[in-house]
Amino acid sequence: MSAPPDQLHPPQPRWRDPTTVQTAALVVLAAAAGWFLLHELASLLRPLLIATFLAYIVLPYHILLRQRVTGPVSIVLLAGFTAAVLVVVALTVYANVLLLNEELPGLQQRAVALAYGAEEWVAANAPGLLRASGDGSRVDTRLAERATQAARPILNAIAEALLEACVVALYLLFLLLEASQFPDRVRRAYPADRAREILHLAGQVNSAIISYLKAKVKSSLILAVPVGVVLAAFGVRFALLWAVLTFLCNFIPYVGSVVAYTLPIGFAFLQLPLDWVPIVLAGIVLLCHLGSASVIEPMVLGRAVGLSPLVILGSLAFWGLLWGIPGMFLAVPLTVVSVIVMGYFSFTQPLAKLLGGE
Repeated sequence: MSAPPDQLHPPQPRWRDPTTVQTAALVVLAAAAGWFLLHELASLLRPLLIATFLAYIVLPYHILLRQRVTGPVSIVLLAGFTAAVLVVVALTVYANVLLLNEELPGLQQRAVALAYGAEEWVAANAPGLLRASGDGSRVDTRLAERATQAARPILNAIAEALLEACVVALYLLFLLLEASQFPDRVRRAYPADRAREILHLAGQVNSAIISYLKAKVKSSLILAVPVGVVLAAFGVRFALLWAVLTFLCNFIPYVGSVVAYTLPIGFAFLQLPLDWVPIVLAGIVLLCHLGSASVIEPMVLGRAVGLSPLVILGSLAFWGLLWGIPGMFLAVPLTVVSVIVMGYFSFTQPLAKLLGGE
């Protein structure tokens, strides 16, 4: 008596199924190819994506301006004004970064002097701590030197990102000129039903990006303007640079607030006399950041993002590793667009729901 067919040929585990192995291999290959292409085309894609998101901010004003002038004139005026603002701010901040870069050696000497002063204070008031820590002088000196040296690559990265704003301005001009023709081109390229689906998906993406960017720009201005005014009132140099840095870093969740606070406050402690002034300044700026994070951001943003905090951290890590600081600026809007697009297709809807914040 022969055995049943299922006993002669038992089913293979799913992970050994040829179809499953082939699918997994294709996914890995596509991910590797996508990573390679995104990395190699970074200089082209980064400014293009930034210009695209800026176009979302400018387009609502284009609609209002069209009530007074013709469409092409409105686009040229808005694109020219936005490009001019971007270039002027970028060049101004870049000039401040160069001046600050020249002052880093003096700031390093100031940091070393503060380290020696801290050691002398400890030696006078708590000598037991100094004996317990060993050679505290050289340790404090090395820490001060490393702190000032660490600021140099950060400032260089900021300068490179601001110079890229000039390329963004050029892209923005052409994007605004072509934006109004996109729906007509989709209708000419696809059948009516398919064109409606594409335009509906584009409308969802537009709505989400406009909602996020408008809210984020508003909340960033509400934070950056008071910080810049406070720094200028206390006599901190390069207050415009720190205000622009605060505005830009506010687009990077979690990590950006830490950088936007520590850099100007650390510079203030090195520039100002070591008394109550920098301490009060640090407290006021900290209150501005805490008020923005606990009151302004929830009130202005609301549910504009729609992503879980873990997904936001993961997107920051991915895009930051891929494209550096500009990638961290783009991380949240790119992830929002990805979730919307994945929710449009049935086979990726479960993943879109997992990535959502609700």
